[in-house]
Amino acid sequence: MVKTIEPQAFDLELQRSDEPLLVAFLKRNERYADQAEILEKTSQSHKDRVRCFLYDSDYLDTAQERFAVKGTPTFLLFDKGKEIDRLIGESDGETLDDFIQGVFGER
Repeated sequence: MVKTIEPQAFDLELQRSDEPLLVAFLKRNERYADQAEILEKTSQSHKDRVRCFLYDSDYLDTAQERFAVKGTPTFLLFDKGKEIDRLIGESDGETLDDFIQGVFGER
């Protein structure tokens, strides 16, 4: 299950996680439910490769400034506490799968 994460909890995850993190930045609009469902399916299919989070939409303004997220949806991949890649725009399951595999390969 994808966990919604607030800024302080996210900072802790970045500091202590040995696993890569995929974080979705989504606005609550008409496409929110579809994108959240796609993230959930991606989380299940890549559970041995990456941990997935949904950044709490109440804090998007701060996150957009901090991570230079210009629009939503945006998906950021972190490894060892550092951003290593990003996917901008609406996504389907195949695109997210390709994004993760393109960064981490077949693990």
